[in-house]
Amino acid sequence: MNEVDKQLQPSITLVKAAFLQQFKVAMENNGVKVEPYLRRFRLPLTDVTDPHAYLPGKPFWHLINQVAVEEIIPDFGMQVAQVTPWYKVESMQKLLAKSRSLGTLLDTFCEIAPSQSSNARFNTHIENALCWFEYHGLPVINNDIQMELYRLTSMIELVQLATGKNWRPLEARLMMNKNRVVEKNSILDDCELVFSQTNTAIAFPAGLLNATITTRPDDAPVDTDIKDSLKLDDIQNRTKLINALHEIISYYITEDKLTIEMIADIVGMSTRSLQRLMKKHDISYKVLLNAARQQYAETGLKNPEAKISDIAYQLGYNDTAHFTRAFKRWTGMTPSQYRN
Repeated sequence: MNEVDKQLQPSITLVKAAFLQQFKVAMENNGVKVEPYLRRFRLPLTDVTDPHAYLPGKPFWHLINQVAVEEIIPDFGMQVAQVTPWYKVESMQKLLAKSRSLGTLLDTFCEIAPSQSSNARFNTHIENALCWFEYHGLPVINNDIQMELYRLTSMIELVQLATGKNWRPLEARLMMNKNRVVEKNSILDDCELVFSQTNTAIAFPAGLLNATITTRPDDAPVDTDIKDSLKLDDIQNRTKLINALHEIISYYITEDKLTIEMIADIVGMSTRSLQRLMKKHDISYKVLLNAARQQYAETGLKNPEAKISDIAYQLGYNDTAHFTRAFKRWTGMTPSQYRN
């Protein structure tokens, strides 16, 4: 393993499904055919019904960079952020809407960010009368330019809720090497840029923290609870690893022949690496797969209109008899008994 690989973020990441819409709209605005890219990176082709569901995170990183390169859109990361700012993303909108000042907005955002993307870590700190709004995390993939452009633009847009669209940070620090796309983008006019840093950060006068939020997130109703706090960055923790794998397997449970090789491909790991990680924590892929199947089956059986044969087929069983035997092993009841 080379030094760059050692510095990459842990491989299993999760992202709220609501964020996929940002990417799709930005691609459509550029005349890019969306479906081939979604298929390539195993992302849902249809609109996600539950914006709070989790999708594997690494495909998002690959998608944003590949579209930028293959479609020759060097600022695609910035465009994704601008087409649907973070405060308009469905899974975040209500959580941010309660903030009345820039300070409370950023505090709330830093608190809920890990529930939106499992490797997202943000904070603010004051230094020499400047407030620094920072992202801390290592790249998920090599040459992670577009996701940093996306993150930087999104951070600026949050501050602009209190300062207006013409506001620019005094200074911006970036992890990427010097990049002309960043230097020439109008969102960073008159901003001092510092490249090759250990984090992504923007600076503004600390007094702005008391500024009133003037642009409401589409008048979203205020939600006083911060929910769904999912902190899965430490994949050395067995429970967190199980939860991450369960989320991913559950989402793809109806895929044909959902093998561990397919799951490894989805999360961007080699099969051998994933197997070693699971073995280290005594985690059985078969157990996780059956747990996801059981959950899907039980949910389906609660719908009186759903046919048992259809549920069996969706889970990859060739006939109802095999599904019935499996379901009885899981629950001690047949599907009909469970439904009744």
